[in-house]
Amino acid sequence: MSGEFKKGLFGDIIRVVLLVAFFSAVALLLERQDIRKVLFDLDTIRSELEGGGDASGYFFSGLIFTLGGGGLIALGLPRLLASTVGGFIYGAFIGSILSLLASLIGASALHLAGKFILAAVVERRLGDKAKLWKDRFQENAFWWVLYGTLFPFSNTTMMSLICGSCKVPFIPFLLASLIGFVPLAVVFATYGSGGAKGNIWQIALATMLLVFSIFLRNFLKRRFPATEAGLNTKASTKIGS
Repeated sequence: MSGEFKKGLFGDIIRVVLLVAFFSAVALLLERQDIRKVLFDLDTIRSELEGGGDASGYFFSGLIFTLGGGGLIALGLPRLLASTVGGFIYGAFIGSILSLLASLIGASALHLAGKFILAAVVERRLGDKAKLWKDRFQENAFWWVLYGTLFPFSNTTMMSLICGSCKVPFIPFLLASLIGFVPLAVVFATYGSGGAKGNIWQIALATMLLVFSIFLRNFLKRRFPATEAGLNTKASTKIGS
């Protein structure tokens, strides 16, 4: 393994350990009914946020969460936080779906902003890397959007803005984002649900899925070194990297 690869893997391991420690502590704490009552009436809070128990309230609660979450993600809120809150309120399954929809709304807004409003700002921010990303998207827009959204701890806000400024077609962008967002939406909604319910098994399941996604990323890094080093030698030479 290269030194850079080891460093990246070590950083991912530290993040996973911290996440597991946090959500496990929350789950074990809230598993005790006496603590739940002393701290707050968690079940009542969740019921109210879900819409009070009736079907229409539940629908409008989910609609508000999806649209509001999408707006906040467009403003820079991490989508993983939205997934965690979705899991906390609605449970792992529905929370995954709603947070995924919110992530797509936010990403779509950022794509449009990058295309029509912030293109010059994004290109100045990227500098020479803007040319590299344009080359990548011209080669295979779907793959590079998927690569940029699939893995843990990536900056999907910047990725969406870059896609817009580089004029990536909207449909491939949306489809790749959908596929790339699914794994971590499920992981963090499950973390949120497990923490809220005091369910250590959901925490364990989410952790296994997160570890799998990290090893998948590192496998792809080694299998496709262009993802880190650039598209190819020709592309790197063009931008002087």
